[in-house]
Amino acid sequence: MHKTITSYKQAPSNGIVWTKEEKELFESLSLNEQRKMIVKKSELKSVLFPYVNVDYKAYEYSTRSKESGKESFEKAKALLNKNKDKVFSRLDKTTSENILHFFRIAYKSGNLEAGVNLAKLLFKKAKSSDYEGVFDDIRESVKITKDLLNHNIPENAYHYYTLYKWSDDTSRFYHKELTSSILGLIREEAKDCYNYALECVVWEAIDEEAQRNDRDLLGAELYLAAAIKYQSPIAFFKAAQFYAPSGLTREVLDYALIPYNASLRCAIALGSKEALETLISNYKNGLRMMRKNPLQAQLLTTHQEQRKLINGLDPYFDERFKPEYIIDYGSLISLGYGGTIVYPGISRLVSQGRIKDPRDSDATKESIKEYYLTVWEMLVSLLGLLKFVPIEEDVFYYIGTQIYSKLIYGYPSARPYVFPKEILDLPIDFSKGLEGYGIDPNKNNNENTED
Repeated sequence: MHKTITSYKQAPSNGIVWTKEEKELFESLSLNEQRKMIVKKSELKSVLFPYVNVDYKAYEYSTRSKESGKESFEKAKALLNKNKDKVFSRLDKTTSENILHFFRIAYKSGNLEAGVNLAKLLFKKAKSSDYEGVFDDIRESVKITKDLLNHNIPENAYHYYTLYKWSDDTSRFYHKELTSSILGLIREEAKDCYNYALECVVWEAIDEEAQRNDRDLLGAELYLAAAIKYQSPIAFFKAAQFYAPSGLTREVLDYALIPYNASLRCAIALGSKEALETLISNYKNGLRMMRKNPLQAQLLTTHQEQRKLINGLDPYFDERFKPEYIIDYGSLISLGYGGTIVYPGISRLVSQGRIKDPRDSDATKESIKEYYLTVWEMLVSLLGLLKFVPIEEDVFYYIGTQIYSKLIYGYPSARPYVFPKEILDLPIDFSKGLEGYGIDPNKNNNENTED
């Protein structure tokens, strides 16, 4: 933490800056290119998947296909698009059979994408219903999927894993007699397929992996990679939720506040209403190390009500609402930032008036010094109270180290607060804890009253 807080440097600008030429270019682009431009300007990058950018494509389908196949493929896609709001297994028989028929023709002509779609739809239709020929449909789905594996199509690899997981699930309601061995699906191959889909940032694989544990930095980095690849406001918001989770499940969830704020603001720029509501709440209640600011919360609420979006996007949000400088000690547990009555974190120490936020306009060098030293005393006390996994065994320490080694200047939408050099040069007593830390003040008051 000390290495992190002393590594930050002041950036020349705060907030995403748009030149006149960039704005003119942005407003001339298609929606897809506009989204890409917003994500590029955010400068966000996943340390787990550094090769993923807005132009990343793990696989591209060949365009070589017979004319009959192309025509059938387009017919199938058009029918699917027309019924996109409906569950495929609940479509009327004529429509669903036509879609499958057109995909079969296209696949037989050499269109691999048609094969991937056909295998998925056959499985969707068959897995949770019973009808004449259902086993044939499942077997056809498996055959196509296995035949396509040597083409290394990420979505097809993930479908193999899906088929295996379904066939190995003994609690399913339908078709229990179709086991993985009967279908010729191999566990080791399914695991390899899952890992390949994950490396290629297939959304379903990313989402599944991120949801395996409590909200954490691993899940945040997974969602960030998907967010960048798909330029998805939902994925950016998910990443933000994992970088600074609510703490509803436990109070020792890891926080990473610079990437949290950058992801949240990128989601807002991409039009997310939920991300904007979260930022309003942060200012209204002084959450996640934001200073309580009712006026800013009201201005943001007015903006939300009168929001004028460009193709559903809010690209110039940073210009209108300058980001707060972020006090971020590195990957730190939520208890250290927010705290409770018994374990007062940084925010609670400020709200109790025991220290003054150095970002306040009336902060002095003396108050910043007092803040800095008191926080270190609080962190030492916290470390003494909690049992931590040894660093060399902690994957989150590794991920946190990787994240913060690249955040010297933060991100355009989330610059770190840089303490004055004379404050950073102060010697820290890493054995001195905060007096009274971890003692319930209400309990003490009750005891004193009884005496």
